[in-house]
Amino acid sequence: MSGKSGVFICPSCEAVVRSEKSLEEGIVCGECQHEFGKPETAAAGSQSGGKAIKVVPRGATKSKNSNVMRNLTAKKAPPVVSIGAVVTSAINAKSLQEAADEMSGTEGDDEMMMADGSRRIRRRKKRPKKEKNKGLILFLAGWLSVIAIIFTLFKLGQDDEKTTKDEESDLTEDARKVEVWRRFKDPVRGEFIKFMTHPTNEGREQFIADSANLSLQFGRHYRARPFPKPVYFSGPGLPIALVGGNVLAFSEEDYAIETIWQDKDGNKLGAVHIWDRDAWRIDWENFAPYSTESWSKFRAELGSESGEFRLLVRKRRTADEAEKFYLSFYRPPEFLEKDNEYLDTESPEVEVKTDSDLGREFLKLWTNHLAGKVPYGSNLGKVLDPGNYLRITVELAWEKNEHDESIMVLKDIIGVAWFGGALQQLHRKALKDATNEAESKLSEDTHTKVSD
Repeated sequence: MSGKSGVFICPSCEAVVRSEKSLEEGIVCGECQHEFGKPETAAAGSQSGGKAIKVVPRGATKSKNSNVMRNLTAKKAPPVVSIGAVVTSAINAKSLQEAADEMSGTEGDDEMMMADGSRRIRRRKKRPKKEKNKGLILFLAGWLSVIAIIFTLFKLGQDDEKTTKDEESDLTEDARKVEVWRRFKDPVRGEFIKFMTHPTNEGREQFIADSANLSLQFGRHYRARPFPKPVYFSGPGLPIALVGGNVLAFSEEDYAIETIWQDKDGNKLGAVHIWDRDAWRIDWENFAPYSTESWSKFRAELGSESGEFRLLVRKRRTADEAEKFYLSFYRPPEFLEKDNEYLDTESPEVEVKTDSDLGREFLKLWTNHLAGKVPYGSNLGKVLDPGNYLRITVELAWEKNEHDESIMVLKDIIGVAWFGGALQQLHRKALKDATNEAESKLSEDTHTKVSD
Protein backbone atom coordinates (compact mmCIF):
# COMPACT_ATOMS: atom_id res chain seq x y z
CA MET A 1 0.00 0.00 0.00
CA SER A 2 3.07 2.23 0.12
CA GLY A 3 3.01 5.12 -2.25
CA LYS A 4 -0.77 5.19 -2.59
CA SER A 5 -3.11 7.77 -1.27
CA GLY A 6 -5.34 6.80 1.61
CA VAL A 7 -5.68 7.02 5.35
CA PHE A 8 -2.71 7.13 7.72
CA ILE A 9 -2.12 7.28 11.49
CA CYS A 10 -0.03 10.13 12.82
CA PRO A 11 2.98 8.72 14.72
CA SER A 12 2.83 11.71 17.08
CA CYS A 13 -0.81 11.94 18.23
CA GLU A 14 -2.13 8.78 16.58
CA ALA A 15 -4.85 10.72 14.85
CA VAL A 16 -6.23 9.31 11.62
CA VAL A 17 -5.03 11.39 8.67
CA ARG A 18 -6.64 11.20 5.26
CA SER A 19 -4.49 12.41 2.36
CA GLU A 20 -4.36 12.13 -1.41
CA LYS A 21 -0.60 12.11 -1.24
CA SER A 22 1.52 9.03 -0.95
CA LEU A 23 3.68 8.32 2.07
CA GLU A 24 6.84 9.01 0.02
CA GLU A 25 5.66 12.53 -0.67
CA GLY A 26 5.23 13.30 3.03
CA ILE A 27 2.06 13.72 5.10
CA VAL A 28 1.22 16.54 7.52
CA CYS A 29 -1.11 15.71 10.47
CA GLY A 30 -4.06 18.04 10.65
CA GLU A 31 -4.29 17.62 14.44
CA CYS A 32 -0.75 18.23 15.71
CA GLN A 33 0.93 19.49 12.44
CA HIS A 34 3.48 16.70 12.65
CA GLU A 35 5.08 15.82 9.27
CA PHE A 36 5.88 12.22 8.63
CA GLY A 37 6.64 9.77 5.83
CA LYS A 38 9.08 11.53 3.51
CA PRO A 39 12.23 11.60 5.68
CA GLU A 40 11.92 8.00 6.75
CA THR A 41 11.12 6.88 3.24
CA ALA A 42 14.12 8.72 1.86
CA ALA A 43 16.41 7.26 4.46
CA ALA A 44 15.14 3.83 3.80
CA GLY A 45 15.58 4.33 0.05
CA SER A 46 19.21 5.37 0.37
CA GLN A 47 20.02 2.23 2.28
CA SER A 48 18.48 -0.01 -0.38
CA GLY A 49 20.00 1.40 -3.50
CA GLY A 50 17.31 3.88 -4.34
CA LYS A 51 14.35 1.46 -4.08
CA ALA A 52 11.48 2.14 -1.80
CA ILE A 53 11.11 -0.38 0.96
CA LYS A 54 7.64 -1.13 2.42
CA VAL A 55 7.82 -0.84 6.18
CA VAL A 56 5.57 -3.31 8.02
CA PRO A 57 4.12 -2.01 11.28
CA ARG A 58 5.27 -3.71 14.45
CA GLY A 59 2.66 -6.03 15.76
CA ALA A 60 0.83 -6.39 12.45
CA THR A 61 -0.16 -9.82 11.22
CA LYS A 62 0.17 -11.20 7.75
CA SER A 63 -3.56 -11.30 7.20
CA LYS A 64 -5.18 -8.15 5.94
CA ASN A 65 -8.37 -8.70 7.94
CA SER A 66 -6.70 -9.55 11.26
CA ASN A 67 -7.29 -7.30 14.29
CA VAL A 68 -4.67 -5.57 16.40
CA MET A 69 -5.25 -5.04 20.17
CA ARG A 70 -3.60 -1.80 21.27
CA ASN A 71 -2.81 -0.27 24.58
CA LEU A 72 -4.50 3.12 24.30
CA THR A 73 -3.15 4.34 27.62
CA ALA A 74 0.49 4.23 26.49
CA LYS A 75 1.45 7.25 24.44
CA LYS A 76 4.00 5.93 21.97
CA ALA A 77 5.07 7.07 18.52
CA PRO A 78 5.32 3.93 16.39
CA PRO A 79 7.18 3.95 13.06
CA VAL A 80 5.30 5.52 10.20
CA VAL A 81 3.70 2.82 8.11
CA SER A 82 1.24 2.67 5.29
CA ILE A 83 -2.05 1.10 6.37
CA GLY A 84 -3.70 1.01 3.02
CA ALA A 85 -6.45 2.83 1.26
CA VAL A 86 -10.01 2.89 2.63
CA VAL A 87 -12.95 3.04 0.23
CA THR A 88 -15.61 3.54 2.92
CA SER A 89 -16.45 6.82 4.65
CA ALA A 90 -13.94 8.26 7.03
CA ILE A 91 -14.05 7.21 10.71
CA ASN A 92 -13.96 9.93 13.35
CA ALA A 93 -10.83 9.53 15.41
CA LYS A 94 -10.77 9.95 19.20
CA SER A 95 -7.87 11.00 21.32
CA LEU A 96 -6.23 8.79 23.95
CA GLN A 97 -7.75 10.95 26.68
CA GLU A 98 -11.26 10.51 25.26
CA ALA A 99 -10.73 6.77 25.02
CA ALA A 100 -9.42 6.64 28.58
CA ASP A 101 -12.42 8.67 29.82
CA GLU A 102 -14.82 6.30 28.10
CA MET A 103 -13.11 3.21 29.53
CA SER A 104 -13.02 4.60 33.05
CA GLY A 105 -16.75 5.37 32.96
CA THR A 106 -17.98 2.25 31.22
CA GLU A 107 -17.20 -1.07 32.83
CA GLY A 108 -17.05 -4.04 30.53
CA ASP A 109 -16.57 -2.08 27.20
CA ASP A 110 -14.85 -3.99 24.40
CA GLU A 111 -12.50 -2.12 22.02
CA MET A 112 -11.09 -3.71 18.88
CA MET A 113 -8.57 -2.35 16.36
CA MET A 114 -9.37 -3.18 12.80
CA ALA A 115 -6.69 -3.92 10.16
CA ASP A 116 -7.13 -0.50 8.64
CA GLY A 117 -6.24 1.17 11.93
CA SER A 118 -9.79 2.10 12.86
CA ARG A 119 -11.21 1.01 16.20
CA ARG A 120 -14.58 -0.28 17.10
CA ILE A 121 -15.91 -0.05 20.66
CA ARG A 122 -18.80 -2.18 21.85
CA ARG A 123 -20.16 -0.79 25.11
CA ARG A 124 -21.96 -2.90 27.66
CA LYS A 125 -24.18 -0.48 29.45
CA LYS A 126 -24.51 -1.23 33.11
CA ARG A 127 -27.79 -0.16 34.65
CA PRO A 128 -27.64 1.29 38.11
CA LYS A 129 -28.74 -1.05 40.92
CA LYS A 130 -31.83 1.00 41.41
CA GLU A 131 -32.76 0.45 37.75
CA LYS A 132 -31.97 -3.25 37.97
CA ASN A 133 -34.29 -3.77 40.98
CA LYS A 134 -37.02 -1.42 39.80
CA GLY A 135 -38.96 -4.14 38.02
CA LEU A 136 -38.79 -6.52 40.98
CA ILE A 137 -39.85 -3.78 43.37
CA LEU A 138 -42.79 -2.83 41.18
CA PHE A 139 -43.79 -6.48 40.87
CA LEU A 140 -43.70 -7.09 44.64
CA ALA A 141 -45.48 -3.81 45.35
CA GLY A 142 -48.21 -4.77 42.90
CA TRP A 143 -48.77 -8.15 44.52
CA LEU A 144 -48.79 -6.67 48.01
CA SER A 145 -51.39 -4.17 46.86
CA VAL A 146 -53.53 -6.95 45.41
CA ILE A 147 -53.27 -8.96 48.65
CA ALA A 148 -54.15 -5.90 50.73
CA ILE A 149 -57.18 -5.16 48.56
CA ILE A 150 -58.38 -8.77 48.74
CA PHE A 151 -57.97 -8.82 52.53
CA THR A 152 -59.82 -5.50 52.86
CA LEU A 153 -62.67 -6.69 50.66
CA PHE A 154 -62.87 -9.94 52.61
CA LYS A 155 -62.99 -8.07 55.92
CA LEU A 156 -65.58 -5.64 54.62
CA GLY A 157 -67.57 -8.58 53.32
CA GLN A 158 -67.60 -10.18 56.77
CA ASP A 159 -68.64 -6.90 58.42
CA ASP A 160 -71.29 -6.29 55.76
CA GLU A 161 -72.59 -9.83 56.20
CA LYS A 162 -72.82 -9.38 59.97
CA THR A 163 -74.46 -5.96 59.59
CA THR A 164 -76.84 -7.34 56.97
CA LYS A 165 -77.86 -10.20 59.25
CA ASP A 166 -78.48 -7.81 62.14
CA GLU A 167 -80.44 -5.46 59.88
CA GLU A 168 -82.44 -8.34 58.44
CA SER A 169 -83.31 -9.49 61.96
CA ASP A 170 -84.48 -6.02 62.95
CA LEU A 171 -86.30 -5.46 59.68
CA THR A 172 -88.01 -8.84 59.97
CA GLU A 173 -89.40 -7.99 63.42
CA ASP A 174 -90.42 -4.52 62.27
CA ALA A 175 -92.01 -5.98 59.16
CA ARG A 176 -94.02 -8.42 61.27
CA LYS A 177 -95.24 -5.55 63.47
CA VAL A 178 -96.20 -3.48 60.45
CA GLU A 179 -98.13 -6.40 59.00
CA VAL A 180 -99.97 -7.02 62.29
CA TRP A 181 -100.96 -3.35 62.50
CA ARG A 182 -102.02 -3.20 58.86
CA ARG A 183 -104.22 -6.28 59.10
CA PHE A 184 -105.85 -5.65 62.47
CA LYS A 185 -106.04 -1.87 62.92
CA ASP A 186 -109.62 -1.64 61.65
CA PRO A 187 -110.96 -4.62 63.68
CA VAL A 188 -109.30 -3.19 66.82
CA ARG A 189 -110.86 0.22 66.17
CA GLY A 190 -114.32 -1.27 65.66
CA GLU A 191 -114.21 -3.38 68.83
CA PHE A 192 -113.02 -0.46 70.97
CA ILE A 193 -115.71 1.92 69.65
CA LYS A 194 -118.37 -0.68 70.49
CA PHE A 195 -116.93 -1.04 73.99
CA MET A 196 -116.90 2.71 74.65
CA THR A 197 -120.37 3.44 73.23
CA HIS A 198 -122.30 0.47 74.62
CA PRO A 199 -125.04 1.68 77.00
CA THR A 200 -124.59 -0.97 79.75
CA ASN A 201 -121.74 -2.45 81.76
CA GLU A 202 -123.04 -5.94 81.04
CA GLY A 203 -122.84 -5.24 77.33
CA ARG A 204 -119.33 -3.82 77.57
CA GLU A 205 -118.10 -6.92 79.34
CA GLN A 206 -118.22 -8.95 76.12
CA PHE A 207 -115.48 -6.79 74.61
CA ILE A 208 -112.84 -7.51 77.29
CA ALA A 209 -110.33 -10.38 77.28
CA ASP A 210 -110.81 -13.25 79.76
CA SER A 211 -114.28 -11.93 80.60
CA ALA A 212 -115.35 -15.18 82.30
CA ASN A 213 -112.75 -14.75 85.02
CA LEU A 214 -112.93 -10.96 85.26
CA SER A 215 -116.69 -10.38 85.26
CA LEU A 216 -116.89 -10.07 89.06
CA GLN A 217 -114.04 -7.55 89.26
CA PHE A 218 -115.39 -5.72 86.21
CA GLY A 219 -118.83 -5.21 87.78
CA ARG A 220 -117.47 -4.21 91.20
CA HIS A 221 -115.07 -1.68 89.68
CA TYR A 222 -117.71 0.18 87.67
CA ARG A 223 -120.16 0.24 90.53
CA ALA A 224 -117.54 2.25 92.45
CA ARG A 225 -116.46 4.28 89.41
CA PRO A 226 -119.36 4.80 86.99
CA PHE A 227 -118.43 4.55 83.33
CA PRO A 228 -118.92 7.76 81.31
CA LYS A 229 -122.51 7.83 80.11
CA PRO A 230 -123.22 7.32 76.42
CA VAL A 231 -124.59 10.84 76.23
CA TYR A 232 -121.03 12.05 76.57
CA PHE A 233 -120.31 10.54 73.15
CA SER A 234 -123.34 11.96 71.42
CA GLY A 235 -123.03 13.97 68.26
CA PRO A 236 -122.22 13.31 64.60
CA GLY A 237 -119.34 11.08 63.61
CA LEU A 238 -117.27 8.88 65.85
CA PRO A 239 -117.21 9.92 69.52
CA ILE A 240 -113.51 9.25 69.87
CA ALA A 241 -110.62 9.11 67.39
CA LEU A 242 -107.67 6.73 67.07
CA VAL A 243 -104.55 8.93 67.15
CA GLY A 244 -101.75 6.40 67.75
CA GLY A 245 -100.90 2.73 67.57
CA ASN A 246 -98.11 0.37 68.52
CA VAL A 247 -97.46 -3.39 68.34
CA LEU A 248 -95.87 -5.24 71.26
CA ALA A 249 -93.94 -8.40 70.30
CA PHE A 250 -93.57 -10.87 73.14
CA SER A 251 -92.37 -13.57 70.73
CA GLU A 252 -92.66 -14.42 67.03
CA GLU A 253 -96.21 -15.70 67.62
CA ASP A 254 -97.44 -13.61 70.58
CA TYR A 255 -98.45 -10.00 69.94
CA ALA A 256 -100.48 -7.27 71.56
CA ILE A 257 -101.64 -3.97 70.08
CA GLU A 258 -101.55 -0.63 71.90
CA THR A 259 -103.86 2.19 70.86
CA ILE A 260 -104.11 5.84 71.94
CA TRP A 261 -107.43 7.64 71.66
CA GLN A 262 -108.54 11.25 71.91
CA ASP A 263 -112.00 12.72 72.41
CA LYS A 264 -113.46 15.94 71.04
CA ASP A 265 -112.06 17.95 73.97
CA GLY A 266 -108.51 16.64 73.64
CA ASN A 267 -108.68 14.13 76.53
CA LYS A 268 -106.51 11.06 75.85
CA LEU A 269 -106.62 7.48 77.01
CA GLY A 270 -104.86 4.30 76.05
CA ALA A 271 -105.71 0.63 75.67
CA VAL A 272 -104.01 -2.71 75.04
CA HIS A 273 -105.72 -5.31 72.84
CA ILE A 274 -105.21 -9.09 72.96
CA TRP A 275 -106.35 -11.76 70.52
CA ASP A 276 -108.87 -13.71 72.61
CA ARG A 277 -110.50 -16.69 70.90
CA ASP A 278 -112.02 -14.97 67.86
CA ALA A 279 -111.43 -11.22 68.20
CA TRP A 280 -109.07 -8.52 69.47
CA ARG A 281 -110.35 -7.76 72.95
CA ILE A 282 -109.32 -5.18 75.54
CA ASP A 283 -106.86 -5.94 78.31
CA TRP A 284 -109.28 -4.47 80.81
CA GLU A 285 -106.98 -4.72 83.86
CA ASN A 286 -104.54 -2.44 82.04
CA PHE A 287 -107.30 -0.14 80.75
CA ALA A 288 -109.10 0.38 84.10
CA PRO A 289 -106.41 0.01 85.68
CA TYR A 290 -107.66 -2.52 88.15
CA SER A 291 -106.34 -3.06 91.71
CA THR A 292 -107.57 -5.67 94.14
CA GLU A 293 -108.11 -3.04 96.82
CA SER A 294 -109.30 0.52 96.89
CA TRP A 295 -106.18 2.68 96.91
CA SER A 296 -107.77 5.47 98.92
CA LYS A 297 -108.86 3.04 101.66
CA PHE A 298 -105.61 1.08 101.63
CA ARG A 299 -103.34 4.09 102.02
CA ALA A 300 -105.50 5.25 104.94
CA GLU A 301 -105.23 1.78 106.56
CA LEU A 302 -108.99 1.33 106.26
CA GLY A 303 -108.96 -1.67 103.98
CA SER A 304 -107.06 -4.94 103.81
CA GLU A 305 -103.52 -5.36 105.10
CA SER A 306 -102.16 -6.17 101.61
CA GLY A 307 -103.17 -5.97 98.01
CA GLU A 308 -102.08 -5.92 94.35
CA PHE A 309 -102.03 -2.44 92.84
CA ARG A 310 -101.41 -0.77 89.51
CA LEU A 311 -99.82 2.56 90.44
CA LEU A 312 -97.45 5.31 89.47
CA VAL A 313 -94.18 5.35 91.43
CA ARG A 314 -91.51 7.97 91.97
CA LYS A 315 -88.07 7.41 93.49
CA ARG A 316 -87.13 9.81 96.25
CA ARG A 317 -83.69 11.43 96.40
CA THR A 318 -81.65 10.40 99.45
CA ALA A 319 -78.27 11.43 100.80
CA ASP A 320 -76.81 7.92 100.79
CA GLU A 321 -78.38 5.31 98.51
CA ALA A 322 -75.72 2.69 99.13
CA GLU A 323 -77.82 1.30 102.00
CA LYS A 324 -81.45 2.22 101.20
CA PHE A 325 -83.77 4.43 99.14
CA TYR A 326 -87.41 5.50 99.36
CA LEU A 327 -90.41 5.23 97.03
CA SER A 328 -93.69 7.12 96.80
CA PHE A 329 -96.77 5.60 95.10
CA TYR A 330 -99.79 7.31 93.49
CA ARG A 331 -103.00 6.01 92.00
CA PRO A 332 -103.28 6.28 88.18
CA PRO A 333 -104.97 9.36 86.71
CA GLU A 334 -108.55 8.68 85.65
CA PHE A 335 -110.06 9.45 82.27
CA LEU A 336 -111.40 13.05 82.21
CA GLU A 337 -109.52 13.85 85.44
CA LYS A 338 -108.53 17.49 85.79
CA ASP A 339 -105.83 19.38 87.72
CA ASN A 340 -103.67 16.27 88.41
CA GLU A 341 -105.82 15.16 91.32
CA TYR A 342 -103.89 11.87 91.49
CA LEU A 343 -100.96 13.75 93.09
CA ASP A 344 -103.06 14.10 96.24
CA THR A 345 -103.06 10.32 96.68
CA GLU A 346 -99.40 9.94 97.61
CA SER A 347 -98.48 6.98 99.82
CA PRO A 348 -96.26 7.17 102.90
CA GLU A 349 -92.58 6.75 101.97
CA VAL A 350 -91.73 3.11 101.40
CA GLU A 351 -88.19 2.13 102.41
CA VAL A 352 -86.30 -0.36 100.20
CA LYS A 353 -82.92 -1.90 100.98
CA THR A 354 -80.52 -1.20 98.12
CA ASP A 355 -78.79 -4.61 98.24
CA SER A 356 -82.04 -6.60 98.43
CA ASP A 357 -83.48 -8.46 95.44
CA LEU A 358 -86.40 -6.04 95.23
CA GLY A 359 -84.02 -3.08 95.57
CA ARG A 360 -81.82 -4.22 92.69
CA GLU A 361 -84.83 -5.09 90.53
CA PHE A 362 -86.47 -1.72 91.04
CA LEU A 363 -83.25 0.24 90.44
CA LYS A 364 -82.84 -1.58 87.13
CA LEU A 365 -86.41 -0.70 86.11
CA TRP A 366 -85.93 2.91 87.19
CA THR A 367 -82.64 3.26 85.30
CA ASN A 368 -84.28 1.93 82.13
CA HIS A 369 -87.22 4.28 82.65
CA LEU A 370 -84.95 7.32 82.89
CA ALA A 371 -83.15 6.15 79.73
CA GLY A 372 -86.47 5.83 77.87
CA LYS A 373 -86.33 2.02 77.75
CA VAL A 374 -89.60 0.20 78.33
CA PRO A 375 -90.45 -3.49 77.96
CA TYR A 376 -91.49 -4.58 74.46
CA GLY A 377 -91.50 -0.95 73.29
CA SER A 378 -94.68 0.06 75.11
CA ASN A 379 -95.67 3.67 74.36
CA LEU A 380 -98.63 4.27 76.66
CA GLY A 381 -96.60 5.45 79.65
CA LYS A 382 -94.47 7.73 77.46
CA VAL A 383 -97.49 9.43 75.89
CA LEU A 384 -99.94 9.60 78.78
CA ASP A 385 -97.89 9.86 82.01
CA PRO A 386 -95.54 12.50 83.45
CA GLY A 387 -91.90 11.82 82.64
CA ASN A 388 -90.72 11.37 86.22
CA TYR A 389 -93.31 8.72 87.09
CA LEU A 390 -93.11 5.00 86.27
CA ARG A 391 -96.03 2.64 85.68
CA ILE A 392 -95.69 -0.42 87.90
CA THR A 393 -97.73 -3.31 89.28
CA VAL A 394 -96.78 -4.19 92.86
CA GLU A 395 -97.89 -5.96 95.99
CA LEU A 396 -97.94 -3.67 99.03
CA ALA A 397 -98.69 -4.43 102.69
CA TRP A 398 -98.92 -2.78 106.09
CA GLU A 399 -96.56 -4.13 108.75
CA LYS A 400 -95.26 -3.17 112.18
CA ASN A 401 -91.68 -1.98 112.64
CA GLU A 402 -89.44 -2.39 115.72
CA HIS A 403 -91.20 0.54 117.34
CA ASP A 404 -94.62 -1.09 116.80
CA GLU A 405 -95.48 1.51 114.18
CA SER A 406 -97.40 0.69 111.02
CA ILE A 407 -95.34 1.12 107.88
CA MET A 408 -96.11 0.44 104.22
CA VAL A 409 -93.85 -2.26 102.79
CA LEU A 410 -93.02 -3.31 99.21
CA LYS A 411 -93.60 -7.07 99.09
CA ASP A 412 -93.23 -7.82 95.39
CA ILE A 413 -92.82 -6.27 91.95
CA ILE A 414 -95.39 -8.11 89.84
CA GLY A 415 -94.61 -6.37 86.59
CA VAL A 416 -93.53 -3.19 84.92
CA ALA A 417 -96.42 -1.24 83.31
CA TRP A 418 -100.03 -2.19 84.06
CA PHE A 419 -100.38 -5.29 81.92
CA GLY A 420 -103.18 -7.61 82.97
CA GLY A 421 -102.88 -11.27 83.87
CA ALA A 422 -102.94 -12.47 80.24
CA LEU A 423 -100.07 -10.21 79.20
CA GLN A 424 -98.19 -10.98 82.38
CA GLN A 425 -98.33 -14.63 81.35
CA LEU A 426 -96.96 -13.74 77.91
CA HIS A 427 -94.31 -11.66 79.66
CA ARG A 428 -93.25 -14.54 81.91
CA LYS A 429 -93.30 -16.96 78.97
CA ALA A 430 -91.10 -14.62 76.91
CA LEU A 431 -88.64 -14.27 79.80
CA LYS A 432 -88.54 -18.04 80.30
CA ASP A 433 -87.99 -18.68 76.58
CA ALA A 434 -85.23 -16.07 76.49
CA THR A 435 -83.58 -17.66 79.54
CA ASN A 436 -83.77 -21.14 78.02
CA GLU A 437 -82.34 -19.88 74.76
CA ALA A 438 -79.47 -18.17 76.57
CA GLU A 439 -78.73 -21.32 78.59
CA SER A 440 -78.82 -23.44 75.44
CA LYS A 441 -76.43 -21.07 73.69
CA LEU A 442 -74.12 -21.14 76.71
CA SER A 443 -74.17 -24.94 76.72
CA GLU A 444 -73.26 -25.07 73.04
CA ASP A 445 -70.45 -22.55 73.43
CA THR A 446 -68.93 -24.20 76.52
CA HIS A 447 -69.93 -27.83 75.73
CA THR A 448 -71.46 -28.10 79.18
CA LYS A 449 -74.97 -28.61 80.47
CA VAL A 450 -76.56 -25.76 82.39
CA SER A 451 -78.58 -27.13 85.31
CA ASP A 452 -81.14 -25.40 87.49
